[in-house]
Amino acid sequence: MASADGNVLRDARTAAGLSQAAVARAAGISRQAVGAIEAGHNRPGVDAALAIAAAVGRPVEALFAAASPDAHLVGGRTPAEGGALRAARVGDRVLYAAASETLAFAGWPQCNAVLDQGRPRLLPGGDLDALVVVGCDPALGLAAAMLPQRGPRSLIALAGSTTTARAAMRDGRAHGALVHDRVGRIPTPPPAALRIEVARWRVGIAQRGRRARSVAELCARGARVVQREAGASSQKALVAAVAAQGAPALRGPTAEGHLEVARKVAGGATAGVTMEPAALQFGLAFGALEEHVAELWIDARWRAHAGVEAVGDVLRSEAFTSRLDVVGGYDLARSGSQNGGER
Repeated sequence: MASADGNVLRDARTAAGLSQAAVARAAGISRQAVGAIEAGHNRPGVDAALAIAAAVGRPVEALFAAASPDAHLVGGRTPAEGGALRAARVGDRVLYAAASETLAFAGWPQCNAVLDQGRPRLLPGGDLDALVVVGCDPALGLAAAMLPQRGPRSLIALAGSTTTARAAMRDGRAHGALVHDRVGRIPTPPPAALRIEVARWRVGIAQRGRRARSVAELCARGARVVQREAGASSQKALVAAVAAQGAPALRGPTAEGHLEVARKVAGGATAGVTMEPAALQFGLAFGALEEHVAELWIDARWRAHAGVEAVGDVLRSEAFTSRLDVVGGYDLARSGSQNGGER
């Protein structure tokens, strides 16, 4: 359903006798972007909004009145007052998360807003136009870093397990979700969702030393293993491997992501369940349990978002795949391939 802003723009464009393509040329954006704005799937940045308003002969305030919708927290950490945020609009809602929730977060936080009296306040030059995706593969963080840092072709990649990511997309708290599971066992996506393969990689046990002990050895020793939350696909692989041994569940602390598991093992933990690329980054031995395929799902409502095309372009680029080749552990032969929303 088109937003009020979209209806106003469509009416103004029609009254001016202009096509979407003509407005797009005047604003320096794509026709698809104009269509997404009119459909309520996107909002233009400041420069594009001014150019669109000039093209249709209306004040920018009349076309894109500043709204104050409720803001909703995404992610597990509640940011402190004045804390750095990443914020974006998903449909008619503004979503925000602590900047430290972004994948591959390191160094100073990349943020476009701060928490001000319990609500996100955009920083100068910030906008709410990014594509929001939740998932666990740090490769999404690399993709976000390679895209523009503002505007509709930017990406906010928030950390979360497959279960968390699917729930966020289903509930309208993200445009998309990164989902991974064993090849041939990927769950069924929502109707008409776009599926883009990101990569294939193995999940398994990471340990210090030259050789990773098998699950059977870990069970026999009653070893404490760093694990993921119950909804994580890598955790399900560990649980299945332990059950196949007829052994009781392994115990150990829970970590929030693949890199955090590997970091804890490198710091002294006995073992941890994670993805092979994370183990390689920390110089750990790795014993594979399952090969997984990671897919980026985009909800049907947001397929026209300009960020979707941008992310697909990055995933298919040599610049992206060559960097992950350096990381190791990734099979990128199908990276960026789409299925058009069909299974």
